[in-house]
Amino acid sequence: MTVLAHLSDLHFGAEDPAVVDALAADIAAAKPDLVAVSGDLTQRARHREFHAAAQFLRKLRAPVLAVPGNHDVTPFDLVERFTDPWARWRRYVGPETEPIWCDDQVAVLGLNTAVRGGFYLNWARGRVGRERLARLEARLAALPPGRFRIVVAHHPFAPPALSPAARLVGGAAQALQALARHQVGMLLSGHLHLPDIAPARDMPGGARLLLVQAATATSHRLRGAPNAWHRITVTDGVPHIAAHVWTGRAWCER
Repeated sequence: MTVLAHLSDLHFGAEDPAVVDALAADIAAAKPDLVAVSGDLTQRARHREFHAAAQFLRKLRAPVLAVPGNHDVTPFDLVERFTDPWARWRRYVGPETEPIWCDDQVAVLGLNTAVRGGFYLNWARGRVGRERLARLEARLAALPPGRFRIVVAHHPFAPPALSPAARLVGGAAQALQALARHQVGMLLSGHLHLPDIAPARDMPGGARLLLVQAATATSHRLRGAPNAWHRITVTDGVPHIAAHVWTGRAWCER
């Protein structure tokens, strides 16, 4: 059995200190083999926010696989944003924006959907470009057989039930088709701060791809759902997901 903790949208700089303090203990009790963080570790990509996020992740006493979100690219230093958008990420979080983690049952791959900019107004939306998708497909093709495959990205690839008109990541449909072809079993994401678990529709060959969107784990920027994270167990290729929800005083499994 492999145990994963799925967190998203930490937003250090807009975090709730009580939630943060209790979350580290709740994750430690779950004894995850990996903590997967689907982006937005910071609120404005400030150095102090990245420092606080990195300190929190080190407290979790488990390997961490994290991908950037749109809030993790500086909105203030445009020279840095367009010449080296991941400089702060590399300094505080890790050398990769698309890391990989494997054990003998599960393979987890990061997909960076955040962008430095584009020929459109909403840079927060994110995109799966052709180069990133091709790189992910090559990594999936190179994986050893028999492992349950999980991809971690920041932006949503399908609208959650609580927000059916939500704007999706650019290139979502093409990316989902590619993930299905490579037998990805689960896609973890965030961005909307709305929890949702649903199968992807119209997958080729009847492929089963579960889309798991997380609420914000630690931010006070709630959008109608409480702070939460997912405890995911995978046994013999079969996943089970339990939500841990903040009640205002403690974390409770639901």
